[in-house]
Amino acid sequence: MQEKQLIKYIKGELNIPEKREVLNWIRNNQENQKKYNILKAKYVAAKLKDIEDVDVDVHFKKFNKKVRDKKKVNYISYSTAIVMIIALSIVFSNNYFGKSKETLKEKIPATIENSLVDDSFIETVTSKGDNEEVILSDGSKIILNVDSKLIYPKKFNDSIREVTLIGEAFFDIERDVNKPFIVNANEIKIKVLGTSFNVKSYSKDEKIETTLVTGKVELIKDQDNTPVELSPSQKAVFYKTKNKIKIEEVDSSNIIAWKEGKLIFQKASMNEVIIDLERKYNVKFIINSQKLLNYEYTGTFDNLSIDEVLELLAISSPIKYSIKDERIILEMK
Repeated sequence: MQEKQLIKYIKGELNIPEKREVLNWIRNNQENQKKYNILKAKYVAAKLKDIEDVDVDVHFKKFNKKVRDKKKVNYISYSTAIVMIIALSIVFSNNYFGKSKETLKEKIPATIENSLVDDSFIETVTSKGDNEEVILSDGSKIILNVDSKLIYPKKFNDSIREVTLIGEAFFDIERDVNKPFIVNANEIKIKVLGTSFNVKSYSKDEKIETTLVTGKVELIKDQDNTPVELSPSQKAVFYKTKNKIKIEEVDSSNIIAWKEGKLIFQKASMNEVIIDLERKYNVKFIINSQKLLNYEYTGTFDNLSIDEVLELLAISSPIKYSIKDERIILEMK
């Protein structure tokens, strides 16, 4: 492999086939990897000499260029962490071509499990990284997000349409004034006649979220017959431990962006961000900082790979990461 080609790879100037060729060459043996690491170290050292003249905006433009073909991210905020961007390449190269790097590829099972709960009900389960559309007997459409379960009857009875959700799903319900539609989501019931809405109700999450897109819904807590009504672009957040519901005004298009492969966060705690990333990419994070758990992140991941997500986190927040034993470790800079 010519040194000129390796330099272009380090600078991010190669197309996908050329990058793949370089990666295969580096992974071929330890001598190749050693040659690459030495060359990369020299390149980084040269860059560090001029660190005071580094322009953060230039590096953001480079990042945008690398993923422009994938409808790139709209950045809302970022920090001046350019030293990390350059220096990180040395540490990352040691993991990038070995076992740890291999584990960052999307290890997503392609299968969707459909099984009969009994003769009358069907259970659809998605794996981490998988979405699935379900069409019910009345024509209603439900899109299940990753790591979710939907239990529904083969055919609804004459008086009610009722399903059970564990996880997250977007509902587009056919209107029937004589037959209300009920979603059982842990401690919350959502009642509608015909509307579109999103429900996020994972068993391990501390809250249940219902966001109305169109129409009207009623929320009823267990052991509480007083309904809470939502209007379009409102989100009801039920806090399990507090047994309370809070209503928020939101941009509903951001909430349901997961259907198009996007993750959009608005002042979300890093704990929430990490949970969503683990579900989407089927990876495991470890956070070695209590302060980081409370850090609020704002940003958009628009159909990115997990490697691009990590790179963006390092650029746009005071976060550094490393990879060890098939896990991604996050720390405050």
